[in-house]
Parts: sequence; C-alpha cells; structure tokens
Amino acid sequence: MIKHERANIRLQVERVSQTLETEQYKVTARNGTFILKTNRPLLRNKGLKYKPAKWDVVGGQVRQTLLDKIIEAIEIKVTSS
Repeated sequence: MIKHERANIRLQVERVSQTLETEQYKVTARNGTFILKTNRPLLRNKGLKYKPAKWDVVGGQVRQTLLDKIIEAIEIKVTSS
C-alpha cells in the first residue's frame, strides 16, 4: 500500500519472470495493470550491491510521480525478504 495525493492505493505485485539479468513484475492497482522490468539481478550477480537498479515500464501506462513511489515500495519489500 502506498500513499499518493491523500489517498492510499493498494497494489498487488507479482514477479512474472526472473533471469540472471532481469526481473519483471506485474503491478495491479484499482484502475489498471502494468509491467515493470529491472536489472537488479544483473547488478547483484556482478557484486554491485549498492548501485541503484534501472527500472522500465514494459507494458501499460503510469504517471512518473506514482511510478517512483511504486518502485520504492517494491525495492523495500524485495530487499527486506
């Protein structure tokens, strides 16, 4: 759940695919679905633990301000587990 413009938005995030170089996440919110792709596994495999991962929207549309909050929430959840 993230807070955006005085509203709480509940997200459902599912890892769709994972390779040695990329991960893809399917994000579903109340009004749409989109897919995010990141190079986080590639950076971890190369030992670049502290370099920030690159995130791209592969499918669907989302506003940049909301995208930043979604990415931050995913990174917190993934690194804590």
